[in-house]
Amino acid sequence: MKRSNRFARGIMALGLAIGALACAAAPAAPESITATVPAMKARLAAKVPLTGIARARNALVAVGDYGMIVRSTDGGNIWQQAEAPVSALLTAVHFVDERHGWAVGHGGVILGSDDGGASWKLLEVLDERPVLLSVHFLDAERGYVTGAYGVAFRTADGGRSWTPMAVGSGQDADFHLNHLFSVRDGTLFIAGESGLAFRSTDRGASWTKLDTGVSGSLWSGFELGGGEVVLLGMSGKVITSRDSGDTWQARDTGTEQSLTAGITTTDGGVIVVGAGGVVLRGKGSGPLQLEIRPDRQNLAAVMTAPDSGGVVVAGQLGVERLVPAR
Repeated sequence: MKRSNRFARGIMALGLAIGALACAAAPAAPESITATVPAMKARLAAKVPLTGIARARNALVAVGDYGMIVRSTDGGNIWQQAEAPVSALLTAVHFVDERHGWAVGHGGVILGSDDGGASWKLLEVLDERPVLLSVHFLDAERGYVTGAYGVAFRTADGGRSWTPMAVGSGQDADFHLNHLFSVRDGTLFIAGESGLAFRSTDRGASWTKLDTGVSGSLWSGFELGGGEVVLLGMSGKVITSRDSGDTWQARDTGTEQSLTAGITTTDGGVIVVGAGGVVLRGKGSGPLQLEIRPDRQNLAAVMTAPDSGGVVVAGQLGVERLVPAR
């Protein structure tokens, strides 16, 4: 497949996946500028398109367009903008504890925080300024980033230096790696373009391609309380595995919208969000109930709030608490 055709298709699909379609109408600044110019102060920072959310113990941190980073310490009711050293589109954020967190985005930017997201510094701008789509750390030192066209790096020093990581091979080496995550036993998974998924049992030293049985792009994944691995993707796809990715089963969702993110809640529930205002709720491996939000906005991320039972979502209209199921 020609790279130019895949680029056009990939960018359109990725726009849906990150919920940042509102940004497409505005011309993008050169990445050499957005990677070095700090984000502007915005009065309504929590209402710009936001693409990722993470928990830093009792704080919530969301990232998104224009280098925007917002933080809440009251369960997602009030958000304050944090100073960010870049104005590039930030696509993902991850914390390993109440202090140490990382954010990544377009232009190969990798940011770090050691105060729970209150302040950030630029750790690295990767060579060739790739589009980074995912960041995941196992602890304060060992972490990974993945992105468009098979880009993958890992670090063993908290993000101060990065080493290329080979994931796919042959034609598979050029596909987008949309989301890297780990499960409780330490196994790493990557959800990728065109139904690709990969697994590593040696902390990223080697990767095995998984047969998912689907052809559309997979946007993200997470682990259920019982140890099932879940992958989410285009056309309302939810596939699950009870054997660490050796076999997969499709679950009915009742929607054809792209599904972009999911979590398990403190009471054993499951919440999945996606494009077109889609929210799916369920319990464990039970059936998923479809809701369509009245605003129909593209949702990119979901996270449990520090308070019991609270959930926060992010998308093209910013970040807000999710209304509980009726």
